[in-house]
Amino acid sequence: MKNLSLLSELLESSSTACELFIKSEIALNDGEIEICQKFSKEGQQLLKTLISDTFIEFNEFYDLDIQECLDYDYPNNMELIKSLTILSKFIGGLIGSDDEKIEIMYAKNVIKSINTVKEIYIALYEN
Repeated sequence: MKNLSLLSELLESSSTACELFIKSEIALNDGEIEICQKFSKEGQQLLKTLISDTFIEFNEFYDLDIQECLDYDYPNNMELIKSLTILSKFIGGLIGSDDEKIEIMYAKNVIKSINTVKEIYIALYEN
């Protein structure tokens, strides 16, 4: 009962957002503020699209009412990167699952990861 096109879109987009935020952090560490801001803005725009579109599609497809988030210290870009990486890991597990119980377990973890990414994004960029 998987929607592989939705899962691949989610995997590609979340991995790309993760890459953009990593590039932003690297540029910041190198003192390249304009490049940091460029990559950060691109990551923010991609996450905004994910939140308003792909995340909703995933939640509607699996129709699981989960409000929980994964544990994290406090909202910052490294926690956002970590959460996007965990999201990608769970999507990969979901794609590879061939048992319905395992698929639901991974889907629940994907939703928790989505909730975490949204919560951190909102705390960092929507306030």
